[in-house]
Amino acid sequence: MKRHCKNNLTKHQKQLIAPFAAFEATALFIAWTDIIKAPSFRHGNRALWLAVSLLQPFGPWLYFWLGKTKQ
Repeated sequence: MKRHCKNNLTKHQKQLIAPFAAFEATALFIAWTDIIKAPSFRHGNRALWLAVSLLQPFGPWLYFWLGKTKQ
């Protein structure tokens, strides 16, 4: 049986989601940049935080809250 992929979101729904998607993409970019440059972490290691940061939408925020060293 052949299935056709159909986009179920309306234009208005896409416009509502877009800012949140951009915000999360920015948070992920900032988190990864910080993780790659960080010399140490409060909990875990670099590989763990790179993986956790991919868990959207909470991953980058968990890193900033639990992983990032206070300087």
